[in-house]
Amino acid sequence: MDVRAIITVVAMLCAGTSSAQQVHKCVTSGKVVYQSAPCENGPAQKTWAATVTPPSRENEARLDAIRRQLHQRRLADQAQARNSGGGTAIRFSQHKDPYACQSAKDERDRMYRIVGHRRSFEMSRTQDDAVYEACK
Repeated sequence: MDVRAIITVVAMLCAGTSSAQQVHKCVTSGKVVYQSAPCENGPAQKTWAATVTPPSRENEARLDAIRRQLHQRRLADQAQARNSGGGTAIRFSQHKDPYACQSAKDERDRMYRIVGHRRSFEMSRTQDDAVYEACK
């Protein structure tokens, strides 16, 4: 095999494993659409390369902190709604306590992210049962 052919094959393999992807901003039927394929009805309004960054412990910790903060806000809003002496707020939900339901779902998602694909059936069952109890 020629040296140039080997270099070409190696270059093609390296280009194929790139994690960057093109994003195209298109206008279709008067609506803005972002897609990975080129626009069907003409040139894109904007095109850029989007790289996917792998999840990091720092980002996961930051997201967990944000979720905890949102949960605390929900609890505070719920307590304020119960204790407000002013007008009566009406809240409709299919769950008896939507804040508890969402909190259980958030906790299950957090645990799944921590454990990843190595989670056991028992762990999944425990988390799903907790969500079921909170959301029924």
